[in-house]
Amino acid sequence: MAVDLIYVSWGGTGRAATLRAAMQIASEIDGGLVYLAVIDEGTFDDLDDSMVDLIENELEWLLEAQIELTRRQLNVEEEVRVVIRRGDVDDHVVEMVEALGETTVLIGAPAATANHESVAEMIEVLRERTGRPVELVEPELDLLEP
Repeated sequence: MAVDLIYVSWGGTGRAATLRAAMQIASEIDGGLVYLAVIDEGTFDDLDDSMVDLIENELEWLLEAQIELTRRQLNVEEEVRVVIRRGDVDDHVVEMVEALGETTVLIGAPAATANHESVAEMIEVLRERTGRPVELVEPELDLLEP
Protein backbone atom coordinates (compact mmCIF):
# COMPACT_ATOMS: atom_id res chain seq x y z
CA MET A 1 0.00 0.00 0.00
CA ALA A 2 1.40 3.36 -0.98
CA VAL A 3 0.75 5.72 1.92
CA ASP A 4 -0.04 9.31 1.10
CA LEU A 5 -1.52 10.38 4.43
CA ILE A 6 -0.80 9.79 8.10
CA TYR A 7 -3.70 10.63 10.42
CA VAL A 8 -2.47 11.19 13.99
CA SER A 9 -4.34 11.20 17.29
CA TRP A 10 -3.22 10.79 20.88
CA GLY A 11 -4.66 10.60 24.37
CA GLY A 12 -8.23 10.22 23.18
CA THR A 13 -8.10 13.37 21.03
CA GLY A 14 -9.17 11.75 17.78
CA ARG A 15 -12.64 12.66 16.54
CA ALA A 16 -14.90 10.66 14.27
CA ALA A 17 -15.52 13.72 12.09
CA THR A 18 -11.81 14.31 11.49
CA LEU A 19 -11.19 10.64 10.73
CA ARG A 20 -14.02 10.82 8.18
CA ALA A 21 -12.41 13.92 6.67
CA ALA A 22 -9.02 12.17 6.47
CA MET A 23 -10.56 9.08 4.89
CA GLN A 24 -12.48 11.24 2.43
CA ILE A 25 -9.27 13.03 1.43
CA ALA A 26 -7.50 9.68 0.99
CA SER A 27 -10.36 8.48 -1.20
CA GLU A 28 -10.32 11.63 -3.34
CA ILE A 29 -6.60 11.34 -4.02
CA ASP A 30 -6.82 7.54 -4.31
CA GLY A 31 -4.18 7.23 -1.62
CA GLY A 32 -3.42 5.06 1.34
CA LEU A 33 -3.93 6.15 4.93
CA VAL A 34 -2.19 5.17 8.15
CA TYR A 35 -3.96 5.94 11.42
CA LEU A 36 -1.17 6.57 13.93
CA ALA A 37 -2.65 6.40 17.42
CA VAL A 38 -0.18 7.33 20.15
CA ILE A 39 -0.68 6.36 23.76
CA ASP A 40 1.16 9.43 24.96
CA GLU A 41 3.12 9.91 28.13
CA GLY A 42 1.29 13.08 29.15
CA THR A 43 -2.08 11.35 29.24
CA PHE A 44 -1.18 7.83 30.34
CA ASP A 45 2.05 8.16 32.37
CA ASP A 46 0.28 7.54 35.69
CA LEU A 47 -0.89 4.05 34.62
CA ASP A 48 1.09 0.86 35.12
CA ASP A 49 2.21 -1.18 32.10
CA SER A 50 -0.48 -3.86 32.48
CA MET A 51 -3.22 -1.21 32.32
CA VAL A 52 -1.61 0.41 29.27
CA ASP A 53 -1.44 -3.05 27.63
CA LEU A 54 -5.20 -3.39 28.12
CA ILE A 55 -5.81 0.09 26.73
CA GLU A 56 -3.66 -0.68 23.70
CA ASN A 57 -5.53 -3.91 22.93
CA GLU A 58 -8.92 -2.26 23.32
CA LEU A 59 -7.84 0.78 21.31
CA GLU A 60 -6.83 -1.31 18.33
CA TRP A 61 -10.21 -3.04 18.25
CA LEU A 62 -12.10 0.25 18.66
CA LEU A 63 -10.16 2.01 15.91
CA GLU A 64 -10.61 -0.88 13.48
CA ALA A 65 -14.36 -0.80 14.19
CA GLN A 66 -14.48 2.99 13.75
CA ILE A 67 -12.64 2.73 10.44
CA GLU A 68 -15.00 0.04 9.15
CA LEU A 69 -18.03 2.13 10.16
CA THR A 70 -16.54 5.19 8.46
CA ARG A 71 -15.80 3.18 5.30
CA ARG A 72 -19.45 2.19 5.13
CA GLN A 73 -20.64 5.75 5.80
CA LEU A 74 -18.43 7.15 3.04
CA ASN A 75 -18.80 4.15 0.74
CA VAL A 76 -15.04 4.00 0.17
CA GLU A 77 -12.68 1.06 -0.17
CA GLU A 78 -9.35 2.71 0.66
CA GLU A 79 -7.18 0.68 2.99
CA VAL A 80 -6.51 2.23 6.37
CA ARG A 81 -3.79 0.69 8.50
CA VAL A 82 -3.88 1.25 12.27
CA VAL A 83 -0.52 1.68 14.00
CA ILE A 84 -0.45 2.10 17.77
CA ARG A 85 2.63 3.41 19.53
CA ARG A 86 3.47 4.41 23.08
CA GLY A 87 5.46 7.48 24.05
CA ASP A 88 6.18 10.87 22.55
CA VAL A 89 3.78 11.93 19.77
CA ASP A 90 6.35 14.07 17.92
CA ASP A 91 8.94 11.29 17.88
CA HIS A 92 6.47 8.72 16.57
CA VAL A 93 5.23 11.06 13.83
CA VAL A 94 8.83 11.66 12.73
CA GLU A 95 9.58 7.90 12.77
CA MET A 96 6.45 7.15 10.74
CA VAL A 97 7.28 9.80 8.13
CA GLU A 98 10.84 8.49 7.88
CA ALA A 99 9.53 4.95 7.38
CA LEU A 100 6.87 5.90 4.81
CA GLY A 101 8.56 8.69 2.86
CA GLU A 102 6.42 11.02 0.74
CA THR A 103 3.44 11.60 3.00
CA THR A 104 1.29 14.35 4.43
CA VAL A 105 0.57 14.37 8.16
CA LEU A 106 -2.97 15.16 9.27
CA ILE A 107 -3.35 16.11 12.93
CA GLY A 108 -6.73 14.88 14.07
CA ALA A 109 -7.32 17.10 17.08
CA PRO A 110 -7.27 20.80 17.90
CA ALA A 111 -5.25 20.10 21.06
CA ALA A 112 -1.48 20.27 21.40
CA THR A 113 0.52 17.66 23.25
CA ALA A 114 2.12 18.48 26.59
CA ASN A 115 5.36 19.38 24.74
CA HIS A 116 3.78 22.36 22.96
CA GLU A 117 2.06 25.61 23.89
CA SER A 118 -0.36 25.45 20.96
CA VAL A 119 -1.44 23.36 18.02
CA ALA A 120 0.17 25.90 15.67
CA GLU A 121 3.52 25.45 17.44
CA MET A 122 3.17 21.66 17.34
CA ILE A 123 2.42 21.73 13.62
CA GLU A 124 5.39 24.01 12.92
CA VAL A 125 7.76 21.79 14.92
CA LEU A 126 6.51 18.68 13.11
CA ARG A 127 6.90 20.39 9.73
CA GLU A 128 10.49 21.27 10.60
CA ARG A 129 11.31 17.83 11.97
CA THR A 130 9.70 15.85 9.16
CA GLY A 131 10.23 18.14 6.19
CA ARG A 132 6.70 17.17 5.12
CA PRO A 133 3.32 18.93 5.02
CA VAL A 134 1.55 18.81 8.41
CA GLU A 135 -2.02 20.07 8.66
CA LEU A 136 -4.81 20.17 11.22
CA VAL A 137 -7.64 18.27 9.57
CA GLU A 138 -11.05 19.83 10.07
CA PRO A 139 -14.27 18.25 8.84
CA GLU A 140 -15.15 21.34 6.79
CA LEU A 141 -11.61 22.00 5.55
CA ASP A 142 -10.76 20.90 2.01
CA LEU A 143 -7.01 20.21 2.09
CA LEU A 144 -6.99 19.26 -1.57
CA GLU A 145 -7.55 22.82 -2.74
CA PRO A 146 -4.42 24.97 -3.21
